Amino acid sequence: MKISRLYLKIFFAFIAVLGTAILTIAILMHLGKIRPPFARHADERTEAFKRLILLEIGDTKSMTPQLQQRLASVLDIFAGSFNGQAWLTDAQGTVINAPSPKKVTLIATEETEFETTTSNGNSLYLMGNEDEKLLYMVGTIESAMQPLSIHILHEWKKRKEEVWLMHGLLLMSGIAALLLIPVSRMITLPINKLTASAELIAQGDFSPRVADNRKDEVGTLAKAFNHMANSLDKIVRGSRELTANLSHELRSPLARIRISQQIIEERMASGRTDGIKKHVHKMEQEIDHMDGLIDKILKLSKLDLQKASPRIDTVNIPNMVKQIVEMLQPQINEKSLSIISNETEITPLLCNRENITMVVGNVLANAIKYSPAHSDITINCTSDEKTVNVKISNPYPQLSKNELETIFIPFKRLGYDTVEGTGLGLAFARKIVEEHKGTMQAASNETGFHMTITLPAG
Repeated sequence: MKISRLYLKIFFAFIAVLGTAILTIAILMHLGKIRPPFARHADERTEAFKRLILLEIGDTKSMTPQLQQRLASVLDIFAGSFNGQAWLTDAQGTVINAPSPKKVTLIATEETEFETTTSNGNSLYLMGNEDEKLLYMVGTIESAMQPLSIHILHEWKKRKEEVWLMHGLLLMSGIAALLLIPVSRMITLPINKLTASAELIAQGDFSPRVADNRKDEVGTLAKAFNHMANSLDKIVRGSRELTANLSHELRSPLARIRISQQIIEERMASGRTDGIKKHVHKMEQEIDHMDGLIDKILKLSKLDLQKASPRIDTVNIPNMVKQIVEMLQPQINEKSLSIISNETEITPLLCNRENITMVVGNVLANAIKYSPAHSDITINCTSDEKTVNVKISNPYPQLSKNELETIFIPFKRLGYDTVEGTGLGLAFARKIVEEHKGTMQAASNETGFHMTITLPAG
């Protein structure tokens, strides 16, 4: 199994933290801020010696030979339990009882490696040379006769719990190193899948997705990746459809221009000039149509790239609707349509006046275009604390859910063969509404077609 670089980084970071902790403990011990376990054990041993000595001395006011013998016996027995030596000295430093000959002795070559004073006032020294290490404790006994000092000397060996601690640290390090393998794989495996999917997307394949059911940062990254992939897929498919639709839309006027050109050339070759102006006028109309189509496509594309237009205009929607109706009055009169609108005062709308006028005008123009002659178009403007709504309804056969969504796709329009238009108006209008943080919803039932524009108030 190949060891990942992430695993090595986590492992070495763990080792660094562990080493730093051990070094910190060692420094604190050296500075005396904390005491090693053997210091506590030695202090407890010294205190036990003190209590035994005080019990033997009792209320005796002077050091008698009998007392010296009893003290020497107690010290030898107690010191023998750990193969050490113990002796007493008086205030002047005179040895009261000489220690029995033991294996542990000071030979004046030892160096002090560690020294400290315990909370009980006992002094501890860890001394050693190349051959052995010795632990030397000195404590004061406040007896009835005079202050005495007890001296304890024995060989220092690591206690079992200290050995267990070191073994435990090593075992913990080993277990942590093993546990880091699945932990690192939990991180690297989804990242590797993300990398592979990203490489496929870079090659033009937008189908790969990754599992995003995790609840951690990797899951958040996976969700963001899938969202990016979906957006890219939508953009690329949209651009391909746009190219295909644009080709189709431009092919028809170009074909008509070519036909008019051929007719003009044939008539000029035969010396006839009748009808030439008519065909030239048709060519100009087709050119204007293509120019307008390209202009709309450019505006639609810029909406995806440029910053949102500033919303600095306070607009009275009913008044805006009246102005749009007046502007479209020739088309309304041509089909003998009736416009029915409510006169209710609503909350003023903070928006980009030009863009919202374009949106409402486009929806109303479509309603006029698709309504049968002598019918009614209803415009209902309402508002509440949060939104301003404009609903435009007109008679039209009921549409399916798929058709209702299709009308917002560029170049898709109802009545493709019988109704003039480019199919870009509603796509353009929806982008403007979404730029204003609003929504644009189409609905259809037996009463007709309904388009509702909802914009945030204020």
